[in-house]
Amino acid sequence: KHNMKNKIKLMKHKVSNAKRIVNLLEKDVVKTLGMGLKANYPKITKKFEESWLKKQIKNYTKKKPNEFSLAITLDNKIIGSMGSGTIDYENNSTEIGYWIGKEYWGKGYGTKALNLFIKELNKKHKLKRIVARSATFNPGSYKILEKCGFKLEGTQKKVIKGKTKYHDLFVYSKIQ
Repeated sequence: KHNMKNKIKLMKHKVSNAKRIVNLLEKDVVKTLGMGLKANYPKITKKFEESWLKKQIKNYTKKKPNEFSLAITLDNKIIGSMGSGTIDYENNSTEIGYWIGKEYWGKGYGTKALNLFIKELNKKHKLKRIVARSATFNPGSYKILEKCGFKLEGTQKKVIKGKTKYHDLFVYSKIQ
């Protein structure tokens, strides 16, 4: 059996990934995402994903895209996605986010993928600061950040209005 180092890779998204992404984004995964915390988040459909993927693919051709996203793959099969939104070129900073399909949780894949993604981002843009926010109820997510050298900066209170309550977010950053 080959080791994990060979298994996890980041690849450019393809529109043909849409169906697989919709299947991976079941309710337990969506619940951990910023949009999934909201009371009225968009229904994740193949059409919704296809239009998102087309936007990501277009960004691959831009010198200074405002966002950059890659598929997380395990033995060339997509298991999640990792992205950098709102890249601030003036201040050399960005906020990142990621998700992985539930059956792949707790196996170290997110940590491996995030380390690869940071390398990729740094190749493209000389970043000073990378920020990530995680729901306070999601240790699976913020433990990945801690393992990748992110430091907790604080807690944002009542950021996202959910169905029954407001959610708090931890803010982590990696200064390079």
